[in-house]
Amino acid sequence: MPEASGETPESSAPASSVPTPTGAAGTYAPSGDGAGPGADSPPQYSLNERHHDRTDLSPEAAARLAVARAAAVRGIAELPAPVALSGVTEVLDRVGAPDPWIQESDDRVVFEAQVEMTGCLVGTVQRDGSATVSAAGWVLDGGCHALDGH
Repeated sequence: MPEASGETPESSAPASSVPTPTGAAGTYAPSGDGAGPGADSPPQYSLNERHHDRTDLSPEAAARLAVARAAAVRGIAELPAPVALSGVTEVLDRVGAPDPWIQESDDRVVFEAQVEMTGCLVGTVQRDGSATVSAAGWVLDGGCHALDGH
């Protein structure tokens, strides 16, 4: 029976072309619930960002990275302010991370660097020389830099 507005309940639902899983792998049907793409995404979409995750460090790797991390923190503390990318790069080279992913902005230097075949050092160095440096495992995609985007 039509509602007071003259429309049937089926025709009053907003039209949507967002796919909804139909149960068969790889097949989707349009959704009419208006919930948006996030609500109608296949469960596999939640795995899309897993490439940013890191592996766990073995006790041996953690111990070796702790030594490299301590040396990096000491070396960075010795750099003259304002700390520049070139100084941080030199410190990382001395601790066994000769090819870091590193970026400089107006207020800081950030890096993710492979230390030999042990794992990664991930850090942020403020221009005044204060630094946060962490030991971390490999990114699931490989290497140390958890790429931005996609």
